[in-house]
Amino acid sequence: MRSRATDAFAAAFLAVVLVFPAIATILEAAGGGAVESTPDRGGALIVSTNDDSSVRPLRVALRTLELVGSTSAIVLPVGLVAAALLFRTDLFGRGLLASALVVIALIPMPLHAAAWLGGFGNLGRSQALGSAPVLVGMGGAAVVHAIAALPWVVLIIGLGLREVEPELEEAALLEGNAWSVFRRVTLRRSLGMFAAAALATAVMTAGDMTVTDLLGIRTYAEEAYLQYQIGQGPAAAAATAIPPLIVVGSLLFVVTERLAALDPERIQWHARIGRTWRLGRGRVWISLLAWCVVALLAGLPLYSLIWRAGRVNGDAAAGLLPYWSLEGLFGSLGEGARAIWPSTSRWMRKPLWASLVLAACSTTVATAGAWCLAWSSRGRRWVRRASMAAAAAALAAPGPVAGMAFVLAYRHFDWIYDSPWIVVLAAAGRVWPYAFLLLLPSLLKIPSELLEARRLEGLSAGAVLRRTVPRLSAGPAAGAWAVGFLLAFGELPAVNLVAPPGLTTLPILVWGALHIGVESRLAAIALWLTAIYLVAGAATSFALRLGRRSFDPSERARNAD
Repeated sequence: MRSRATDAFAAAFLAVVLVFPAIATILEAAGGGAVESTPDRGGALIVSTNDDSSVRPLRVALRTLELVGSTSAIVLPVGLVAAALLFRTDLFGRGLLASALVVIALIPMPLHAAAWLGGFGNLGRSQALGSAPVLVGMGGAAVVHAIAALPWVVLIIGLGLREVEPELEEAALLEGNAWSVFRRVTLRRSLGMFAAAALATAVMTAGDMTVTDLLGIRTYAEEAYLQYQIGQGPAAAAATAIPPLIVVGSLLFVVTERLAALDPERIQWHARIGRTWRLGRGRVWISLLAWCVVALLAGLPLYSLIWRAGRVNGDAAAGLLPYWSLEGLFGSLGEGARAIWPSTSRWMRKPLWASLVLAACSTTVATAGAWCLAWSSRGRRWVRRASMAAAAAALAAPGPVAGMAFVLAYRHFDWIYDSPWIVVLAAAGRVWPYAFLLLLPSLLKIPSELLEARRLEGLSAGAVLRRTVPRLSAGPAAGAWAVGFLLAFGELPAVNLVAPPGLTTLPILVWGALHIGVESRLAAIALWLTAIYLVAGAATSFALRLGRRSFDPSERARNAD
């Protein structure tokens, strides 16, 4: 049951946010023309280009692989243990911890950088714990990226652990103990999601430039941004980004296709979760240890921001060091609020209002396009494969390259290029793959029998598509919109390149301020953003819980009635 309008909107959406920017970039790169640096779009960047041009690409590739490997070595073992505890054991408070993971997963990288590098790295003149900087160089970048990727890894692996067939585990229990079943059955049946978690870590690490730029590490994303900003042109930037885009994009397509090609019976295990393994006598101590680790990971960056925001009244000329005070903390919070708070008269000049409006617009466009693509994939394998390939390409493209592509595609359309619409399109192009991957399983699993029953009741195909299907997919759509909104709200690499003069979003504001160090005002802004993300993340977690109910066909039937 398809609609020509749905297919047309899906095709137009892909053309606007992916095909046209890609073609414009390829044509510009093939021409080999260099473009002048545009300081109003992307800001200033201080770089060193002393490397010999013949060995620089190899060095960039090795540095990128080193960063991805170091991050994966940290986060994957920890994520596997955490996922097993949260999703398959009777750990105390595991539901609350899982909800907290959703909130932390959507916090943008500039906030992670401000909190961790400002208190324990090289972005502050003094350290929160009074020691020398520990988060520096490659090791520091790997740790910050691992902390940012940990919630995603836990959630992805956890979903894989939940979907293991209960019958296989119960049959294996007849021949061995719980530990052997976990090793021989549960882990083996979850290898696909483990590979997806490893690939997600590689995509997030290699495609972001926030932390690497601050720590002076040249990865593919950073190098592409550098080549474009110093006037080398799209050819140099595209040549830098093409190798990882092809490799990572191909791997993403293979993994997603393999996961989508699972036995249809197995995809229905959302309503049939395997047994909960009992921790026994060690339940209290393991739960206490888990909560301590979570409190440490959440408390240290929060303490760093509060400590930094409250340090005021320093005088470098007189040799007086700033000191912490409660009055200074509230003063910094007030100053930070005035810097970001909305103003209806000049909304583009206020980062918070601009970020909220632009994120809402771009997420609505992205969710609508993703929904139409997911619905068009029902019953047509070639459409599903083409959509997955498009999503893989969009995810694999480094953020700066995506921003450059939108600049090249729409620079001749002044009504788009010189307006907030360019930001809406760029952010939508960055978040739609996440919405698509969240919506696709839900829409594919809507029972065809239920839709046919509505047809037998006298409804036309168009009426079923307008009245029944939206109600069945309302929960997943709300969850996808909420996730996309927070991702668009925190999008930096692409938006930083396309934002027209006079428009500043909160990530751009924070990232620009990070280059001169984390001081009290910036720490206060980061604290306000953290509060915003806590509230929005709680709403997102609630929306995802509602969306998960629609995975159960019986629940769908009740909702439809």
